[in-house]
Amino acid sequence: MENAIRTQASASYDSGSLITGLLIGGMVGFGAMLLLAPHSGRKTRDQIRQKSAELQNRTVDTFDDLVVLSHFDHRKILSGTRGKAEK
Repeated sequence: MENAIRTQASASYDSGSLITGLLIGGMVGFGAMLLLAPHSGRKTRDQIRQKSAELQNRTVDTFDDLVVLSHFDHRKILSGTRGKAEK
């Protein structure tokens, strides 16, 4: 019976320690982020917007290229099957 009580007490102590450690670690990380940030918030947001626009453009270009290649491959496959069907 005593072992069950001790196990429950140590389990609650471990979860409490875990939560406390996570909160303290989060606060330390937040403080480090504020101290070590390379730019102001406005500059960082502008950089994120610019990089996301570049990524969007690259993604659209890549998708367009893939569509063109798939049409090319489709035609190639059709012409190959037509040639085989004619033989």
